[in-house]
Amino acid sequence: MFNRHWGKDRRRFQRLLLNLTIWYKVRSPEQLRVAFGEKDMEATTLDLSTAGLAFLSKHQIPVWSNLILKFIFFGSGEGSVHITKPVEVEAVVRSCLPYENEYRLGVCYKGLDEERRCQLLRFIGATLQPYKAL
Repeated sequence: MFNRHWGKDRRRFQRLLLNLTIWYKVRSPEQLRVAFGEKDMEATTLDLSTAGLAFLSKHQIPVWSNLILKFIFFGSGEGSVHITKPVEVEAVVRSCLPYENEYRLGVCYKGLDEERRCQLLRFIGATLQPYKAL
């Protein structure tokens, strides 16, 4: 069967392919939160958008689980590097697929306020801008 959309990104929100360290913890369901405890678990992003992100995890997290994500935005300009305070965002797991020896989790943000959405937009926009010639 021919797929006329093959090779095209049909997503509503543009994804930025990005290798970024994030931390997450399970908020619910309760039994999963108790099993994992209150510790932050480290993961690596695969992509990021203003609607959600994908990351690699050592743990299989069921779809519809609620997470708290924590990440730090960085950027550079005029010879200096800017790092933000850690940003916490609530997210819902939408997919969890085996990926090599880990799991690829796709999450969408939940209740993202305007300030955090603007931070994401600025970070994605700055990262997508071509580097200026020296």
